[in-house]
Amino acid sequence: MIKLLERTRRPDITFSRNGRISITARVVRLLSLQPGDSINVAFHLGECYLLAVRHQNAIGRHVAQCHPTKKGSKNYCASSVLLARLMLDNCGIKEQRASFMIGQAEKRDGETVLPIIFKHPL
Repeated sequence: MIKLLERTRRPDITFSRNGRISITARVVRLLSLQPGDSINVAFHLGECYLLAVRHQNAIGRHVAQCHPTKKGSKNYCASSVLLARLMLDNCGIKEQRASFMIGQAEKRDGETVLPIIFKHPL
């Protein structure tokens, strides 16, 4: 028997070398992202975490600012060539894009962080 689909779970976040970062509604909800907030990635003791950066006053331009993919959508996207390429390079990925699953939310230093399962990219 040959399975047509290897996995049925869809990825939670996708990084592309051209700078596009696609974020699913689940991740947006877990991080409580609002339009204009930014995302960041942190590596700590061999683990990789996704975190939200809140902007008190949305004046000015910020790196990796999030916004809905279309009107009324809960899926967000962000643009940052620097963040996307650093993420892919730190994970040892040579392809143009890679998708990752997100683990359970954790609290670190009073903020919510999401572990990125980067050892098994999709």
